[in-house]
Amino acid sequence: MLQKLLYFIQGVYSALYGRPIFEEDCRAWVHGPVYPEVYELFRDFKYNPIDDARFALLEGTEDALTDDEKRTFGMYGGKVLERITHNEDPWMEARKGYGDSIPSSELLPKERIMKYYILINQKYGIDTEDGLRTYIHDMLDKAS
Repeated sequence: MLQKLLYFIQGVYSALYGRPIFEEDCRAWVHGPVYPEVYELFRDFKYNPIDDARFALLEGTEDALTDDEKRTFGMYGGKVLERITHNEDPWMEARKGYGDSIPSSELLPKERIMKYYILINQKYGIDTEDGLRTYIHDMLDKAS
């Protein structure tokens, strides 16, 4: 779920501010976008909460998001977020020619993600909670 949230944060942030929030490009792995450096850092936690003294510097940052933002981003599980990413143009372009279960390490360039989310922002107004929720709802309907 962490990987997918990072992908969405990158997309929304870059659409709203015209630049990526972090420099690493992600890859189109079977179950969604993956940032390999982040994956390597947290892989041992698997599906468990990240509870490790090495990440104490992040303590207190949970209040950086409003309650509405926490609900918008945190109300969906990894499988739901996977369904959304798999219906987005950057994902489909990167995975073209690969079956659903065929591994790949194709690049999902941050510039392509930004371009896509700029268009999404123009259509939905994802700078608002309502616009973002409408986009998510439409993508889930498309996945059904």
